[in-house]
Amino acid sequence: MWKSKDKRRDYLIKAVSPSLFSAALHPDLIIALVIANLMSPKLWELAKRIPVGDRANPEVTMKRLHKFVNRNFYHPNPSDFCRVWGLYERETVTDPDELASSDWAMSIIREGIELTRNRDAGFVIGLLDNSTAPRYIYPTVDLILAPTPALQALKPPVLGMTACLDECVLIASLALAGGLCKMEDVVFVGSPLHYTLYLFPDEEGYMFNAKREFFRRQDWSQLSGGDPEASSRLFMEKLFVCDRIITPFGGCVFPNRSVTIAPERMEDVVKRISHFLSATPQEFSQALATARKAGATDLAGADLIDGLPTLSCAAIEAAVLAAMDHAGYPLLETALYVFRHPRVNEPELYKEAAMRGFRSYILSGAVLCPADAREIVAGISGDRSVYGESLRVAMPDEVLAFDTASDDERKLFEETLLRHAQII
Repeated sequence: MWKSKDKRRDYLIKAVSPSLFSAALHPDLIIALVIANLMSPKLWELAKRIPVGDRANPEVTMKRLHKFVNRNFYHPNPSDFCRVWGLYERETVTDPDELASSDWAMSIIREGIELTRNRDAGFVIGLLDNSTAPRYIYPTVDLILAPTPALQALKPPVLGMTACLDECVLIASLALAGGLCKMEDVVFVGSPLHYTLYLFPDEEGYMFNAKREFFRRQDWSQLSGGDPEASSRLFMEKLFVCDRIITPFGGCVFPNRSVTIAPERMEDVVKRISHFLSATPQEFSQALATARKAGATDLAGADLIDGLPTLSCAAIEAAVLAAMDHAGYPLLETALYVFRHPRVNEPELYKEAAMRGFRSYILSGAVLCPADAREIVAGISGDRSVYGESLRVAMPDEVLAFDTASDDERKLFEETLLRHAQII
């Protein structure tokens, strides 16, 4: 999969805190994030809060799932994400592939912002003009649910802060944990600007336009009048830009970008979504052409989860750990880093990931000696990890966002500040 060991290590470092820009270059991080969620007890606790209807008729539960996520999670403005996670800076990128992907993602964000002209348009365009953008971090459900001071003033109270991709990942993860669908039924469609999710527990399927809209096939047909051209236009009005289709078995970024899905599977995915839309938008034809040209094979790993006799966070974690040293399952190894599992092959990569946080890097400018770093760390109020009593580790920027840290996380935070200040 990787041309060099350094490329692979850099990818795993990015996996520790997936972001809009790392997922733009490596869309499979989105699937690793779903698998990481499935290893979290927090997800299964959350899934129990959604009443399950008749499994033979999933429509009712799909509606309940959408309603639950829509009511309980806050979709903030880009400026809110800047306050929590800081900025993504183009000038820090040195890898040519990453730079090309970042430029593509920034152009898509600009295009979408100029189309929508929402109240944050001037703010985001000003950042893009300076080769920066809001730092959208895509955390696991543990961090989404962790109490953050930034949300305490919201009325009514919410469970967490989410971007559109967070919402799609959360809905897919909850549907899988609730036994409402299998991995083969999950499809993400969109671009770095906006994602939508399709679930196909039956032949008709369901569309979650992040948390803001939910459609059955009948709803969509009524909205489009059953006209293929109108349906294709409506599809693009919802997405603004569409340059990728991602499944748990691989994805395709088109035209002529990364492909990790077999042409046969892409054909099946396009067929299912086209049936839902009663149309085949031209973007799907691009996806098919790109997948056929690449001739890739499916990603392995999700099939192991679909094949488990019973689903639980413990069963999924055991399956992922059992496959960790198998060269044919890089997706599952990646999921362990996203999850922050203590039993990864290279735990030192967590320290390297800590060095990529924006807020801790900025804070390090005030560190002139070890005592300065100790003083900053001492300012963290809480004494527990956001991951509870597990051995998973929060990054320094997460410690700052949630204002709490275990002893080990405090040591990592202090070491990171000193490394940035070049004191060690």
